[in-house]
Amino acid sequence: MNEQTASSREDFQTALRTQQERIVAALAAEETIDATPIVRDDETLSSEEYVTLVYEFYHVHLPELQSVGVIKFNRREETVRRGTHFGSGRPLPNRGDDR
Repeated sequence: MNEQTASSREDFQTALRTQQERIVAALAAEETIDATPIVRDDETLSSEEYVTLVYEFYHVHLPELQSVGVIKFNRREETVRRGTHFGSGRPLPNRGDDR
């Protein structure tokens, strides 16, 4: 594996693992955000990695946060806003390192 591929893989793992924290941080600054994965400017993802990230975002991260009331996700408008338990000090859903 070359250095660029290893860096991309590390960026992907970080982006995937930290999406829930990034969503909460974005909602702390804005009341409503677009329902798109949050990728930092310095992170490089391949097309395949980004598609995987989008899938996980819509089918894992957003539903988990919504289930505990941290966010409200509107699929029709593709927006995310603060839920009834946003900022309540509740921990984010426990995610294993295996994902």
